[in-house]
Order: sequence, then C-alpha cells, then structure tokens
Amino acid sequence: MMNLFFVHWRRWKWFAGLIFFLFTLMMFPAPTMKIVYAGEVQLPEEVVRVDSEKELITELLAGMERHQSYFAFYYPGIAEDFERYHRKSSVYATFMDKLAAKNGYLMGIISGTCVSICGTRDRFVSFQFHYLTTVKQEKRIAKRVKAIARSCRRGRRVERIKKAYDYLLSHMKYDERYYSPYYAFTKGRGICMTYALAFQRIMQEMRIPCVYVKGKNHAWNMVKIGKVWYNVDATWDDANGGYRYFLKADKDFPGHKYSGSQWLSSLKRAKKSYHY
Repeated sequence: MMNLFFVHWRRWKWFAGLIFFLFTLMMFPAPTMKIVYAGEVQLPEEVVRVDSEKELITELLAGMERHQSYFAFYYPGIAEDFERYHRKSSVYATFMDKLAAKNGYLMGIISGTCVSICGTRDRFVSFQFHYLTTVKQEKRIAKRVKAIARSCRRGRRVERIKKAYDYLLSHMKYDERYYSPYYAFTKGRGICMTYALAFQRIMQEMRIPCVYVKGKNHAWNMVKIGKVWYNVDATWDDANGGYRYFLKADKDFPGHKYSGSQWLSSLKRAKKSYHY
C-alpha cells in the first residue's frame, strides 16, 4: 500500500508544480519590455520620411504650391548631404538652384527662407519659407495668366514669346511701391522683379523653358529657343522703348551682372543675339 502511495505522489508531483508555476505567473506577471532595434530612427511626428533627395524636392515643391510655411524631411544621409551644401554656401545655394531648375516662379516668390539641420542622433532637415503672394492671390494670377497664354498660343516659339513680352510692355508701368507679381496682373505696376516674375509665370503657363534671374540689384529672365538660352529684360525695354534687351546674347546685354550660380553658369547660352 505504501509503495502504491509513492507511485501516485510521483505522478502528481510534476502536475502540482506546473499548477503552482502558472498561479505565480498570474499573480506576479513579468514586467513588459519595449524592444528597440539597432539603427531604429526616432523622429518627431511632423517629419516626413522620403526615400531620396529627389523625392524630397518633389514633396517640397508640392507644399510650396500650397504656400506651406514649414517642412521637415528625413532620408538616410540627409544631414550629411545638407552639411555639404552648407559648406559650399551658407544659404544652401546649390540646393536652392535645384529647386529653381524645377520651378523658377515658386523660388522667385520666396521672400525669406531658413534651412536648419535638426536633431542629435537621428537628424533631419527643416525648411521655413515666406512668400510674396497668398494662395488667394495666386488663384487670381492663374486665371489671368491662362487668358494671356491663350492669346499667345499661335505661331513659332519665338513669336509666342514676343506676344507675351509685348503684353507686359503694354500693360506694365514701373512703380517702386509694388514688388509682388500679383500687382503685375491686377494693377499693371511693379519693380524689376515684378516684371520678371510675371514673365516667368506666363512662360511656365505656356510651357516655354524660362529662368528667373536675380542679379545684383536687378532681375530679368532667360528663355530657351532651340538648344540655347537668350536674355530678356522687360523692365529696361519698357523704360527705354523698343527691344534693346529682348533675346540677347550676353555680349549684347550690358549692365546685367549674374550671380555666382553654378546652375545658371551651366546653361548653354546663345553666342549671338536672336534676329527675327
């Protein structure tokens, strides 16, 4: 009888131990643990993750179309990329040129900008922009520009460019009180940047390659005909009459000092002025 008791005890002993172990887990659960993987990137909620600088530029320009004032982006290596830009220029000129190459008008209506490399371990880049126009004003500009573009849609490229140029010369008057392109289309008044940005906006609507050039104390444009770029200055032609500064090569375009932009320098410029 005693031997039978020990046999049953050995069978139930392991079961009793299992019950006690489960009871202990229920009464005293193990503390929860957060698993942090090596290389995990932790960023503020407002930071947008993109795959590359190319995607960053696309997202940035889309936000600028909406006149968004603050942006923050991250992609692997973004801080190192922008540190290199900053070493070349404190205002990140090389990167800004990339934006201008995509949309010269948007870059032209920027009245102030701030670029910052943020964070410590997981660094990202923030952008702050201020604009010369409002979203409401841009909608009004777009409506007027579409009408102008429709009136200039016939003929060769050079003829269409001249029609748009003539529109500005006949509708604009130099006035130092107005600096936004909005006033070019609503009041017909403004300074050199007003003329140049208005021309830039019309060219973009007409899908004609155009560059807004901001030199030293003056602004004008460059347009592409064929494979080369020509200078145009609606402000000075409006002041002097005629087409002294229309579709000119650099040698025939006195008084215009270019900035040190590598991107502008890379454009293939006409060696001779255009004669139509």
